[in-house]
Amino acid sequence: MRTSRMVLRRAVARSIGILLIMVFGLTVRQTNSSEVRPGQADGEKKEAYLFSILGLDTIPPPSVLTRTAILNTLADKFDYQSYLEIGQGHKEDNFNWITCRIKIGVDPNKRLQAAFSVTSDEFFALNHDTFDLIFIDGLHRAAQVERDIANSLKVLKRNGTIVVHDCNPGTEDMQIVPRQGQGAWTGDVWKTWVKLRAIRTDLRMYVVNVETGCGIIRRGAQKLIVMPEQLTYDLFVKNRRNWLNLVEVDGFLRDLKRHR
Repeated sequence: MRTSRMVLRRAVARSIGILLIMVFGLTVRQTNSSEVRPGQADGEKKEAYLFSILGLDTIPPPSVLTRTAILNTLADKFDYQSYLEIGQGHKEDNFNWITCRIKIGVDPNKRLQAAFSVTSDEFFALNHDTFDLIFIDGLHRAAQVERDIANSLKVLKRNGTIVVHDCNPGTEDMQIVPRQGQGAWTGDVWKTWVKLRAIRTDLRMYVVNVETGCGIIRRGAQKLIVMPEQLTYDLFVKNRRNWLNLVEVDGFLRDLKRHR
């Protein structure tokens, strides 16, 4: 029954995608200045792929793949129905494109009209629901990200996935906290990621090398890394691939094939 439902859901999703392409030409959207990738000039527009990449004959290049594509690929693979986005931002940037049936956005900026216009801490304090897929893209400071991950794990369904955005800053300026006016900013999300890679044996964690890093967290197991007493950006650069468990898109797809 579940397999039939997944097949039907994928067929419907692809049909909708084809219809959008035929009627509106919506295979891609344009990135805005807040989504600048490493090596991309501020204000430069690039096409961005938004849909699941499962079953494609040709995978779009990493330069056009997005967090949205990663999220929709996970939703497609595991037939996820419920989605929580911490740090919703403008709905058209990501939220509106997610294919899950139930979607909840959290953002304290009332102008963005999220379902919950509160901080993530306030949301988790009042929330009683559980979710298949949780996207963390809120306050990009290590301590807050650590709380967001801990709280997300408490409400994550049994076969669920957490995706953490901005784990892989391309320059030192991008990760300086507090933000100092730099165009592209990841904050120091990477520090929390490295810490959890050093202490959580019960999680399976890796970062897909798309945009500024999409960190995948699922329940499982991992070999712990050794974390130095002080986390500096220079050390991060030297140990980037190992600390993040950084994989390319083909590695992400290979990992998904491990799961039925």
